[in-house]
Amino acid sequence: MTLRECIEKLPNNSILTISKNKKLFREEILNYYEKAKINNLEGSRVLICISDINVALPIIVALDGLAESFALISASTSIELILSYKKNGDFDAIICDNEILFKKLKDTTAVFSDFNSLIKSIKPVKLLHKTRWLIATSGTTATPKLVSHTFKSLTRTTKFNIEHGKNVTWGMLYDFARFAGLQVLLQSAASGSKLIAPLYEDSLVNKINSFINYKCTHLSATPTLWRKILMTPNSKEINLLHATLGGEIADDRILSSINSQYPKAKIVHIFASTEAGVGFSVSDKKSGFPKNYLEKSPLGVGIKIKDNKLFIRNEHVHNKYLGNNKSFGSSDGWIDTGDSVHIKNDRVLFRGREDGVINVGGDKVYPEEIENVLLKHPLVASVKVYAKANPITGSLVAADVILVNSKTNSEEASKILREYNSKILERHKTLAIIKIVSRFDLNSSGKIARDL
Repeated sequence: MTLRECIEKLPNNSILTISKNKKLFREEILNYYEKAKINNLEGSRVLICISDINVALPIIVALDGLAESFALISASTSIELILSYKKNGDFDAIICDNEILFKKLKDTTAVFSDFNSLIKSIKPVKLLHKTRWLIATSGTTATPKLVSHTFKSLTRTTKFNIEHGKNVTWGMLYDFARFAGLQVLLQSAASGSKLIAPLYEDSLVNKINSFINYKCTHLSATPTLWRKILMTPNSKEINLLHATLGGEIADDRILSSINSQYPKAKIVHIFASTEAGVGFSVSDKKSGFPKNYLEKSPLGVGIKIKDNKLFIRNEHVHNKYLGNNKSFGSSDGWIDTGDSVHIKNDRVLFRGREDGVINVGGDKVYPEEIENVLLKHPLVASVKVYAKANPITGSLVAADVILVNSKTNSEEASKILREYNSKILERHKTLAIIKIVSRFDLNSSGKIARDL
């Protein structure tokens, strides 16, 4: 099955995306496929670097099932990385709607600003196999790489229920070129739902207003983004029926807070990554996941713990990066997720990312563990823990804290929080520095931007 075949099953005049100045209809999307087929795009390799989801979706639909491969690249990607991707993937062409990037690219490679000019210019060789969807890793701790998926592997957990989907309206908070954003896009499109798609660069306040105006029922975000949503006063007006969390540790407080604000919503925490695909989901409103998932995963994906690290085995995903042919899985298919976990009673709980550990005089400190402690305090709305260089211990633990009430005295709050964490945490984990801030940066995946 292809994405086009899913959309062909939708009723005539179905609306797939809604944005401020545009509604994208079924017929408009399918028309792109007819153009691609007539112009013999079978076997093409296309790198898609487009910011507007209304422009990108018809191109994706047109290429899936015809192209040999296409890569979805964030419009914020550097020109150096784009050219590296093009070389490694042996792409025939780049389609790019970013005017600055386009001008820089046009002197060095085959680049097109729209679909019509693309289909008239490239001359691919027909190849007969399933289209590869190439998705870039987040690049949080290393240079981003391309991972190969298929429509089948990307939609293995998607619900293809058009009768249910027609009553669903998703809101998009992610960059759709990232794995999490693509999951929302495919779930919405394949089930005939509407997708509210504000500009990615737009403010959260404006996005929430769009969700209210267009009657959003389903929303997916990282725990950090959810905290920002809950702090936005008019977010209570979203009539939410389904809330998804992913990308970061979902602690008990954020799960409880979402449940309190949206009592009608089903709350699902998903574990997924670009490399491993969707591993499992949890809907019992508790942090971590049930220990019995280790014996029988509900989604049929292997899950195991070795040396306190979580491993996933997903047979539906190609386990090598494009270009350098480097494997991110073992010979028997197990992928090290990079997450440190521990078992407590009947629950597997997350400690944090191994690649984000702070070394304090030889002792390991997981930023997420400290964040989880601070988030339990009623003064704290959101927190970012990071390392601060120290000539004696190597690093100290520091935190940027956003308070629930911005009018709270910063000095007094810092003092209270320092006393609070010192009573709970071991000495090497206690905060040496607390900064009260009004905001901190998130990366394009909606996660806390950590300087590693």
